[in-house]
Amino acid sequence: MIEKANYALNILIVSVDPGISNIIEFLLNKLNYKIQLTNNGKEAIEQLKEKNYDFILLDVDLPDMNVLQVMNFSMNYTPNTMIIILTGEDSIEKTIQCYKHGAHDFITKSFNKDEIPKRFENALIQKRLLKELEINQDRLEKSERRYQCLVQNSMDVIYNLDSEGVFTFVNDSLKILGYDQEHLIGKHYSTIIYPEDLEKAKYTFFERRTSNRESKSIHLRLKVNNENFSHTKRREKYITIELKAKGFYDRLIDDKDKIFLGTYGIARNISKQIRTEESLKLQKAFFKQLFNNSPEAILILDNQNKIVDANRSFENLFKYSSDEVKNKYICDPIVPDDLKDEAKSLSRTILSEGVAKKESVRKCKDGQLINVSIFACPIMVNSKKVGNYCIYRDIEELMQSEKELEKALDRLRKAMGGVIHAMVSTVEVRDPYTAGHQQRVANLARALAQEIGLNSDEIDGIRMAGTIHDLGKVNIPAEILSKPGRLTEIEFNLIKMHPKIAYEILKEIDFPWPVADIVYQHHERIDGSGYPQGLKDEDIHLAGKILTVADVVEAISSHRPYRPALGIDKAIEEISKYRGVYYDPIVVDACCILFKEKMFSFVNGIKNGNMLSTEHYKEKGDSKLQWNG
Repeated sequence: MIEKANYALNILIVSVDPGISNIIEFLLNKLNYKIQLTNNGKEAIEQLKEKNYDFILLDVDLPDMNVLQVMNFSMNYTPNTMIIILTGEDSIEKTIQCYKHGAHDFITKSFNKDEIPKRFENALIQKRLLKELEINQDRLEKSERRYQCLVQNSMDVIYNLDSEGVFTFVNDSLKILGYDQEHLIGKHYSTIIYPEDLEKAKYTFFERRTSNRESKSIHLRLKVNNENFSHTKRREKYITIELKAKGFYDRLIDDKDKIFLGTYGIARNISKQIRTEESLKLQKAFFKQLFNNSPEAILILDNQNKIVDANRSFENLFKYSSDEVKNKYICDPIVPDDLKDEAKSLSRTILSEGVAKKESVRKCKDGQLINVSIFACPIMVNSKKVGNYCIYRDIEELMQSEKELEKALDRLRKAMGGVIHAMVSTVEVRDPYTAGHQQRVANLARALAQEIGLNSDEIDGIRMAGTIHDLGKVNIPAEILSKPGRLTEIEFNLIKMHPKIAYEILKEIDFPWPVADIVYQHHERIDGSGYPQGLKDEDIHLAGKILTVADVVEAISSHRPYRPALGIDKAIEEISKYRGVYYDPIVVDACCILFKEKMFSFVNGIKNGNMLSTEHYKEKGDSKLQWNG
């Protein structure tokens, strides 16, 4: 007895004999089947249009049409309906025709009552088996399609070779070599093996005839068919694959009498991987050599500040071998006891700022202390800190050189001071009536530069320029310089040449400041009325503007051969009168503050007070505020 369906089966009985129809209906109702009766083909077709039936019990002798017409309609319109023929003994030929057209069973009109349920139960079993077969067939087809899709679209090459090494199957992935499937099927594997790897391939593909070893991976080179690639594609002689090969046989693998049928396996293109590995090896070797051959002593630390590695320069500098310091905390071998906290502070600096730089002292294996510069930075991998580099440079010789250089510079300063003094003396010998003028101008110019807020380097440059600003007068006849009366036009024109003469003398001297330019401009006026170049405000160096005011104030307030001293008040009155006309306003204001508020004198300088703000020049964007402007 079969398992009943989860629902009542629908059966259409088409019989010309009402008595037979009623008996069958009675027998099937006991099985909980739903029965519909009709006695002709036309009504049967209408019923099939309205409802799906599991079975049709179809009389072979219909009064209105051929039974095959109803069968054809049912098979086209309701293909899942199972057809059972109701036939008589004189209708054998029609029954055979019905079988040929797709009938599943037949029942004779002379049936007994026990036969009907069994025949329908058998038909139901057949129906279910056919359904299961259909489902399984569909699953098999889908599985086959998935398998084919996976195989054909695999990034790896999947292949079969027969017992002679001839391709019986290969997927599309061999297109990486420039070969099509059709080109390789039926060809021997040696067609694509790089010549130098043929022996290795032969052993791999044929060892399975006598061996049951597990499939293993080997590397082989396959020839590239460049003729099938476009001219723009990179041309290579071969690609490298990682191959897995396994033999298959006609019976169980443990059977000693098995027959070798061929080889199957998977091959993966690892050319890029090989190139990457070779590149990494090259880089590793390069950086290892760079690390070991660096003239700087280098330590590699982990995140706990333990030493991972030390290069040869470290061994030479600190007298420790690399093995002696590995896995030790950095403070233990080379940091003096009194500098442990400093070393820890360096580590914190790396964490907060990314790098740390410092000059300090470290100790060698023998206890000797050496001066070193230290540079430390983190080692980052994928944005994650994995350790630190510490780089040490021996600066003992450098520090000694700096001391020697400082001594040399000091000697040079003294020598330069002597030369400047000689220049000043030369001018004053030729013009004794203005003796001390250059030094007084230099003192006032320095005070003005301080008041305006220039830096110490700029102040030194202005003082130097002030000290020798009249150097050009060495080329002016002494009788003109000391003439007590009014100068003629020719004489005055000669006097006006002294800034240019000074410039020509000074321009070849490599001062750390633009002394020649400052001296050249000390008689210029911001309205362009000065000499010798007739420069205007924006073309005059700030230092030149300061020296101009200092020169005018000292000249007016001091004695001259052609007049007595006019005094400071007269000098301040003069520069105030022409403030913004001849003289820079900021410099004039600074000069007034020096003399009126801070009690400046040419002898004692500034007694007290703060410097004037430089905001005016910052707001103007005066590029001449700095020496490199």
